[in-house]
Amino acid sequence: MRKVILYMQLTVDGFTEGPEGEMDWLKVDEETWRFINDLLDPADTALLGRVTYEVFESSWPEVAKDPSSPKEEVEYARWIEETPKVVFSRSLDRVGWKNTRLAKGDLAEEIAELKGQPGGNMILFGGIGIARAFMRLGLIDEYRLLVNPSLIGAGKPLFGDPEARADLRLIEAQTFASGVVGLYYETDRSA
Repeated sequence: MRKVILYMQLTVDGFTEGPEGEMDWLKVDEETWRFINDLLDPADTALLGRVTYEVFESSWPEVAKDPSSPKEEVEYARWIEETPKVVFSRSLDRVGWKNTRLAKGDLAEEIAELKGQPGGNMILFGGIGIARAFMRLGLIDEYRLLVNPSLIGAGKPLFGDPEARADLRLIEAQTFASGVVGLYYETDRSA
């Protein structure tokens, strides 16, 4: 069965962005891009919330065509550009990016339907609102997190919702030269 994999970058204190949406704490280099791009190989669907969809649609198609962009970014951008995408939004009426469909129905039902279809894994890129909704409903099978060596003290936290409790099993931890730690957890549904 297909899996839903949450991919997120966060700070050591658990924030995915600062109070004003700032992400200047991200440490992105060749090693972290490799971690990210390794997720793409067994996946064939991108899951996005409205905000992430709008950010991705406005930036990644251009990167995919830009020969001066770093090769790791181009690899990621091409995957995003060509891969089927499902956007979860109650406020959008339509989506215009190729290979993209809008899901406005019940979140759990949409994911159950997607999991029942043939195909590879599905990567949930966020944003934070849709990630928390997936977590509350127990829809995430794996967590792939890049923990950046920064403390920002305030912003949008990934964790902290008591309705999003989950038992996890650590599969792998990688430490990068930048100080970023890549964590790979599976949801332990046996507990």
